[in-house]
Amino acid sequence: MTPYVCFLLCCLALPLQGLEIFDPEEVEYIRFNATATLGGSVTLDCGSVMPAIYIWGFTKPGTDNNVAVAHNYGQGPKVQSQSSSLGSIKLQVNTSTLVIEELQKEATGMYTCQALYDTDKGARITFYFTRLEVEDE
Repeated sequence: MTPYVCFLLCCLALPLQGLEIFDPEEVEYIRFNATATLGGSVTLDCGSVMPAIYIWGFTKPGTDNNVAVAHNYGQGPKVQSQSSSLGSIKLQVNTSTLVIEELQKEATGMYTCQALYDTDKGARITFYFTRLEVEDE
């Protein structure tokens, strides 16, 4: 997981010059479980407040390969084309919430949202983990 935090921070260094992380050891981890029906839809949250920057990733069960699904580096949200096997993916407007419609069985797995918040006390990093189970109708 550490390489992903480093990647996030390194990739964002230029647009975030002047953003100081006061205690990089203080990372918050929040876990959820969700169940949805094959062909249906699911909404996955990445906090209740819009982060300055976020990256959604997906890990298929039995692997440790985290694949980018969507992100917003401060220049608008983007959905990655390689995530189409999971279903129809979109980001809710003006949020970091991931919506998957027309769910496929392949969407079962761990979704991770890495969120960077710019606060008065400096940057805060939070990881939101959602384990999704897609069930047959």
